[in-house]
Amino acid sequence: MIQNPILWPNGARCACVVSFDMDADSLIHIARPDDAHDRLYPISMGRYGPNVAIPRILETYRRLGIQQSFFLPGWCVETYPKAVEAILEGGHEIGHHGYLHEDPIEAPDQSYWFERALAATKNTAVASRRDTVLRCTISTRRSLICWSNTGSDTNPR
Repeated sequence: MIQNPILWPNGARCACVVSFDMDADSLIHIARPDDAHDRLYPISMGRYGPNVAIPRILETYRRLGIQQSFFLPGWCVETYPKAVEAILEGGHEIGHHGYLHEDPIEAPDQSYWFERALAATKNTAVASRRDTVLRCTISTRRSLICWSNTGSDTNPR
């Protein structure tokens, strides 16, 4: 038994997080950079996420009054700005998931990928929203860039 158990609100016994990674077709582009554009089957499967799944998820969460975090590679932020905008319009948070879903073991220069993902977000319409806050944190496990529709960075999630 835990000697110092966590006291959760309202008598809850645990907490859980549901989040989504919208990798889209970034995986095929990182795996097969020379011929990814010719691989229509995996590209069409990857595009299902931002074009079909995200709107369905957002509608479900709107109906249930739930807000959550979505993790997106910077490449997906550039490639699917409508999905990004819809996520933010729903009051959800977007977190950094690399630039092109690079493998941290195979891509040891993490600062390069972090900066590239940050540049991708700064170059989109998302970053220019006045009611959007850009917060950056680097942890040992995951680099995290989050936006929120709060309009102020005094109320972090």
